[in-house]
Amino acid sequence: MRWIQRAARVTDGDLFQAWLYGGLTLMVDLGLLCCVPDGHDHDQRVVAASLAFLASAGALAGFGLGVLLGRRRPDVMPGPRRPVLRLVRCALTGALYAHLVLLAAPAVDVARHPDHVILYLMVLGA
Repeated sequence: MRWIQRAARVTDGDLFQAWLYGGLTLMVDLGLLCCVPDGHDHDQRVVAASLAFLASAGALAGFGLGVLLGRRRPDVMPGPRRPVLRLVRCALTGALYAHLVLLAAPAVDVARHPDHVILYLMVLGA
């Protein structure tokens, strides 16, 4: 059963989580860019710039929280062998969480404007 312990240690490592969160963020970005139709009100360059801004803001927030937690609460984030890798993981986690907030945007839009549900149904049906 050593392979289970080794696999758990690898998946709990900062390098694996940084790759995973970065890859998931990239997949969400590409998925959102593929959903934007050409020739409509939204230009794909504007959507790409908005997603880049969102990823940057989330990465800065995650990086700041990683630095803050690393200084104030050393028991929460014990000193890793590579503290820079821990901060990279924190930044990529923040970028992914910022993208996951986008999932609530259609629900908020429909709550504020119930007639927009028709637009979402048209996009999903196309």
